[in-house]
Amino acid sequence: MSKFRHISNEDIVSIVRELDKWAMGELGSKLTWQILVDKFGFSRQALQAKSEVKAAYDNAKQALSGGLVKSKKQTEDEYQKVLIELERTKIELENYKQKEQLWLRRWQQIAFNIRQKGIQVSDIDKGADCSDDELPSKNETSKILRPFDKEIPPSGRV
Repeated sequence: MSKFRHISNEDIVSIVRELDKWAMGELGSKLTWQILVDKFGFSRQALQAKSEVKAAYDNAKQALSGGLVKSKKQTEDEYQKVLIELERTKIELENYKQKEQLWLRRWQQIAFNIRQKGIQVSDIDKGADCSDDELPSKNETSKILRPFDKEIPPSGRV
């Protein structure tokens, strides 16, 4: 008498479901027939004889060997690295936003001082040493400089 029992349709569904989890990397990166034999109690030959099980096993092995699937630890490590990078990027973005605000305030002050002398900012912005390809068009320049023609908000200084 054999120590292995007969594989039912419910067993096949359960084994295939388990192999799909392997294919998704949920159960680690090492899969062997012996693992399935130990887990489900069927011989390797019996498992391989079922086409659905064989196809699911081959699919899982291919996913695991092709580097398509990462182990849970690899995924968690990558997730932590991405979180750290995201936080660093958020801080960097906030720094750039602050610098931009300071830059805008500085140019508003410059524009104000230029206008105090009776000159328009657009009159000053001529004759740069850059080629025309590197500079924005007159229309783009006008849009960029338009905020500087507005009244400068009062500063906190007395």
